[in-house]
Amino acid sequence: MKVVGIKEINYNRTSFERRLTKEEEKSYKKDALKPAFEYLGTKEVAMILHGTSYPETNFDIGVGSPYGEAARKIIPFEMLHGFNSNQLGPVGVISDAQHISPYKSTILTKNYLFIDFAELTKDKYANILSKDVIKSVFNKPVNNNQNFAYSDFAEAFANYDYCIKIANNNFKTKIANKDPNALRLNQEFKRYKNDKKNVVFKEALFNILAKTYNTSDFHKWNDEDRNLIQLLKQRNPEAIERYKKLIHRSKEDFEAFVFGQFIIDKQIKENTKYRKALGFKYISDFLVGVSPADEWANQNLFLKDYRMGCPHGGPYGPQLWDIPVLDPNKLFKSENDLGEAGIYLKNKLEACLNNFDNVRIDHALGLIDPYIYKKDSVNIVDGKIDLSKFVGNNISHIEGLDSYGNYKRILEKIILPTLKEHCMDKNYPVWEDLCAETEVFKDIYHKKLKLPGLTQLEWMRGEQYQHTKNWGLVGSHDSDPAQMMIKKDWVKNDNAWNIFYLAGFLNSNPARAEYRDEFCKQIANNDMDRVKAKFAELFLSSQKVQISFADFLGINKTYNKGGSENDLNWKLRLNKDFEDYYYKNLSSDKPTAINMPEILKIAVQAKADKDFVQKANELGLPHAVISSENAPEVQHIIDNLDKYEKILKE
Repeated sequence: MKVVGIKEINYNRTSFERRLTKEEEKSYKKDALKPAFEYLGTKEVAMILHGTSYPETNFDIGVGSPYGEAARKIIPFEMLHGFNSNQLGPVGVISDAQHISPYKSTILTKNYLFIDFAELTKDKYANILSKDVIKSVFNKPVNNNQNFAYSDFAEAFANYDYCIKIANNNFKTKIANKDPNALRLNQEFKRYKNDKKNVVFKEALFNILAKTYNTSDFHKWNDEDRNLIQLLKQRNPEAIERYKKLIHRSKEDFEAFVFGQFIIDKQIKENTKYRKALGFKYISDFLVGVSPADEWANQNLFLKDYRMGCPHGGPYGPQLWDIPVLDPNKLFKSENDLGEAGIYLKNKLEACLNNFDNVRIDHALGLIDPYIYKKDSVNIVDGKIDLSKFVGNNISHIEGLDSYGNYKRILEKIILPTLKEHCMDKNYPVWEDLCAETEVFKDIYHKKLKLPGLTQLEWMRGEQYQHTKNWGLVGSHDSDPAQMMIKKDWVKNDNAWNIFYLAGFLNSNPARAEYRDEFCKQIANNDMDRVKAKFAELFLSSQKVQISFADFLGINKTYNKGGSENDLNWKLRLNKDFEDYYYKNLSSDKPTAINMPEILKIAVQAKADKDFVQKANELGLPHAVISSENAPEVQHIIDNLDKYEKILKE
């Protein structure tokens, strides 16, 4: 008795144009990608693409935006190639051009650099900005013969400040002149202020003070300004006078900030409507960090002496993230009632869920058993931390700090109930569990709550994580692109990249042993072929996958070198002609971009192999009787993938 087997793949080339025609696009998605994903059990394909990495536009502010024209340009391209979502980074306000990490951005306010100012020239925005103003200051992208670009944050901040003030002044003038579009827009603005003023006004006040002191480090401000929010809550007369003076003196800046927040909020909602019509999702990022503005406005919620970090991986030993730590004694008032810090944490997650379809939970350890250190114990000697004086440990190991074990309750009492309120199953988010696990973390995260995590194939083997609820990826926003990873000796020699493992995992049918041996030689001698094998492993082992924009488009630059200071960190983005460069890359002699049907073809064949072997084992048949011919329906999928793989290489 023979198990239905595998037919050799037809590699005869057919002449097609390099770009797909409109009819080919339909067939590509319907007849090639969709059946392949269904056969593999692929449920989610997300591109890791932070907001500032979105492509350049004709008149560019200096950084990318996940809203407006840039989003409308790249989302159809992504959907064509099988993506149904984007993993964004945090989308809050960043401090300034010198502090651009999104992981220290604000929580409740949004990054105003993401505003598409071209929209403000239209009727729905009461034409409050002219095209001439935009053309006079924004950047016109220049082709640099590279398949990438870099953000210019200093330029972006300057362009924003200039344009938002003009737009706000024009808006007020049009209201005074009873312009009907402006009056309609003003009704929306009033509703926004009524809903958001408590948060937005504080943020605007912080920005004024940061400019006053020329630093966002509020610890360097005088006592009154450092504690202004608390003093205002107490109705302190001197603080009220100080507040009035600041607002009067910086009225234009204050009003412009609030107006800018209204505009970006409106554009986020417009983008949400656009995406939902297409069926494309945005995954937000529930960052473990806290911005200086959020800490300043909520100082009473944080421990005064401690900051959060990581026990290893930094240039000095431990990583000193300098992230505020919520006071465990303020997380809960009682068994069923949240304390001030608990409410703050819940609101923080709410902000990540509104107008988004899913969420990445950053550094899950920080919500259970964070590694924290005393700030005044940090003493750098000869480029390293003096560990003899350094005080740092996981919170569960610091006696008396969390006596009631409140951190252990955060997930069960705050995070999971909030997800449920948004009709989100606990297994749906992207849980970032890659950390130095503690016993407390294992007990809560794995044993009690049984939460999924990430399968990071950069150093893991997919065969060990099959059929889990994990999201899988070859590299994150903190990783080098795979084409650069494979150049490192430790990667090339790591078990996760072992040629015999990959060849065996992707070619398990003994009837194809000869092909497997050739495959093994091929990935041993060609780095990019081994990279392709890793991405095929990704689709074979994970139902939910993430692929970085640099990997997909074949860019050999790193978005963020995790744990290090680097002048180019957080700046990599797509250029205006990213699509042209993608197809040019695929048709070159040495492509580095991902040819989706090529990867899926390897993965589909690998699954067919696995299914045959499993069926033979279930029937108690010797492997010698397994055929090399695929079932007709599987071969049909492979043939269609093969067809479009070749088209994309034309």
